[in-house]
Amino acid sequence: MEEKITRIGFIGVGTMGEPMAANLLKAGFEVTVMAHRNRAPVERLVGQGAREAQTAAEIAGAVQAIVTCVSDDAAVEEVLTGPDGIAEGASEGLIVIDTSTISPLTSQRLAAEVSARGITLLDAPISGGQNGAIAGTLAIMVGGPREAFDAVLPALEAMGKSITYVGENGSALAVKLANNLIVAATQVAISEALTMVAQAGVEPGLAHSILVNATAGSRQLDGAKTSLLAGDLRPGFKLSLMRKDMGLALDYGKALGVPMFSTALSHQLYTLAMGMGKGDLTAIGVAEVYTDATGAKLTAE
Repeated sequence: MEEKITRIGFIGVGTMGEPMAANLLKAGFEVTVMAHRNRAPVERLVGQGAREAQTAAEIAGAVQAIVTCVSDDAAVEEVLTGPDGIAEGASEGLIVIDTSTISPLTSQRLAAEVSARGITLLDAPISGGQNGAIAGTLAIMVGGPREAFDAVLPALEAMGKSITYVGENGSALAVKLANNLIVAATQVAISEALTMVAQAGVEPGLAHSILVNATAGSRQLDGAKTSLLAGDLRPGFKLSLMRKDMGLALDYGKALGVPMFSTALSHQLYTLAMGMGKGDLTAIGVAEVYTDATGAKLTAE
């Protein structure tokens, strides 16, 4: 791990991954991306100087570190240890930086499994949304061996602004789930609150302008102005992914013996919204559970 890391693979160049990979290129790293059925982001990155490989195993044989940014536990496991996966092509000493939000328990199990093959896995979940990924200002929390963290820190700094080493494998994912369960509960509270004031005859935009300067003020409430109140529920962070993360938090809390009453309720509300066909909305689209039930309009005048 003493050699300076300059060659990085990137697997998962979607909404978040594409701008993260682009920022690695801008910082001077040699980046290899994996082919994907969605050609557009791959071709854009190749146009910026990235190389393209056909499999994760091919990437693993050509780089010193790999960033993965995929959807769930199964996808991480597949890309790490599945057919043509990273483990099949990796040389000893490869570092995998997994920025996906998955179960800490899954990450710990996979870290132990790939360690036996000479691969170091870091859990490095991200927060900041697509805008943060584009701007290179993501918050990145990291769990795993400190030596590996130190080796990939320049790459992390190319993608994020707030980089924090948390501790052992799985520890960063515990913090990420804590973040998301707070966000989910806050979004539910915002949805209820704005629906209530709208039904009381108060213009939602006016109520929002008061609340952001009162003790209820928060980053989530600030963000509601350009999403919920603007009638713009296009996905930044999809509602379906928030529901997935609430399920992960519930399972992890259960494993730790922690009561998770608020998270359980949030999970049920996001599940209801999914059943109503709203999974592809941005996460605060959970408000439509309330507006559909009441007929309230939350767009600001």
